[in-house]
Amino acid sequence: MAMVFTLVSTLKDGAELLISERQAAAQAIKDLAAAQAEEEENKKFHGTAVTRESFLEWRVRFRKEMEEEESKKREDKEAEDKKRKVKAEERLTGKQPWEKGLVRKLDEDEDEGPDGLEAIERLKVEA
Repeated sequence: MAMVFTLVSTLKDGAELLISERQAAAQAIKDLAAAQAEEEENKKFHGTAVTRESFLEWRVRFRKEMEEEESKKREDKEAEDKKRKVKAEERLTGKQPWEKGLVRKLDEDEDEGPDGLEAIERLKVEA
């Protein structure tokens, strides 16, 4: 019986060792894959090294973009101002109708009578 116990114990220890080695190998593969994925993810935080030449190229492109944006804003503002001027020119200020003679004199309007009842009587209300 002692011999059977020794054989079973040896087989059990061997099986446990084999299983733990396989688990360790699988864990090592997972760790390696995770490390590679993390390294790939960290690459985006390490950009291109800035040199004097690359900075000057970037600055030229950046200033060109900013100038284009400014000119576009300026053109949009000018177009909007033109629209506002057209609307503003259609409407006369308080002094302009008097200067152009578009307003009748007050004396001409007051010939209706002291109360203006005659003008009210002339109005027709239609339903």
